[in-house]
Amino acid sequence: MKALNLLYKRIARMALCLLLLLCVSSVSSGEDVLSEESLFEEELYDSPLVSDPFERVNRIIFSFNDLFYTYAGDPLAGMYQRVPLSARSGIGNFFDNLQYPVRLTGNLLQGRVSSAWHETRRFALNSTLGLLGLLDSASQVDGLQKIESEDVGQALASWGIGEGPYLILPIMGPSNIRDFGGLLGDRFVNPWVDPYSILDPETQLVYGIGDNISSLPVHLNRYREMKSSAIDPYSALKNAYTQYRRGSIER
Repeated sequence: MKALNLLYKRIARMALCLLLLLCVSSVSSGEDVLSEESLFEEELYDSPLVSDPFERVNRIIFSFNDLFYTYAGDPLAGMYQRVPLSARSGIGNFFDNLQYPVRLTGNLLQGRVSSAWHETRRFALNSTLGLLGLLDSASQVDGLQKIESEDVGQALASWGIGEGPYLILPIMGPSNIRDFGGLLGDRFVNPWVDPYSILDPETQLVYGIGDNISSLPVHLNRYREMKSSAIDPYSALKNAYTQYRRGSIER
């Protein structure tokens, strides 16, 4: 298990290095390419204005991610969907409950004390009466229903930090400079993952695999629906992600 965890970390580092190298090469290259704005000017007329100076690199990573989702993600999601629905619901509740530290930090950094207290009460109830989070017992209590999640990226936006250029991250998908920084912040406050994890490497690996697989079917279904109805899936994903994140920040 230690060897697998080490391999996982090395792959992540290699992917990040590849992203940085591709970004550098795209900025330094002087070749003229037909941008998506030129190809789909009419289609994007009502789309949100998004800074995308790394479009060429992003499209390469988008294509890689699409292959990964097809040949690795879809089979995994298919196997997971064979698990009984009640069990999948419990697993989803369990991992959602463990995201409490991230939601708590996101609320506190924005001064949302009442929402932070709400999340704390939900976590306490679900972790006890909810059998370590397998059951969403808190939602059965009046006034303790689930609220919109907050994260460090949203907190950065509330401080006036702009979203910056759009990015496609290897395997992880759409993001931007601010949300990538928020993603790193989420990891720093999450006690279940490095760099400040309270778990041993083997348990961290199990947590990471379980957390990602439990949400995989929903995310892939949304991705496939978007892709099948879009003239340019890359642009459609960029616009959908940007609108979603801006909406979650403005609410």
